[in-house]
Amino acid sequence: MFSPQQAAIKAGTSRMTVMNAIKSMELPAHRNNRNHWSIRPTDLANWIQKREKNKPDHITLSRSDASVVAPTPAQEIELLKSQLELSFTQQRLEAAEQANRELKNEIRELKDDLRQSRADLNEVWRQVTSVLTDLAKPRRRTKPLILSEEWRLLGDDEADNLFED
Repeated sequence: MFSPQQAAIKAGTSRMTVMNAIKSMELPAHRNNRNHWSIRPTDLANWIQKREKNKPDHITLSRSDASVVAPTPAQEIELLKSQLELSFTQQRLEAAEQANRELKNEIRELKDDLRQSRADLNEVWRQVTSVLTDLAKPRRRTKPLILSEEWRLLGDDEADNLFED
């Protein structure tokens, strides 16, 4: 069972066309307990076939149907206004597209600058980390401790730790 909207999608028409066909009884349908229209698939298929048969393959115009009607001055003015408005709209569109391209280029440049700044900042952080790591390492004495005359003159309580730097 199809709803009018689903039937319209299946038939390639609008919902209003389906509803008009239901109202004119070209398309059989009934209302369900919720007061919604339901259309059987076979009824929909038959209606679509009828529409296809009644649809003209091509439109032919005879010379009498294709009489040339000269536009009125009001129509000509409306046409010129429309053409002028179209021209202005195209110019605004081109200007907007140019501005869009410029903004994209600027964004691209800013992204490149940001990437470079990040790389520079990461390098600085690596250097700072390296220095801090070196400072945090315990130092080992590379030269022997040589006591000078000043150390010998200190009393016992004044020379608690001789190996401090």
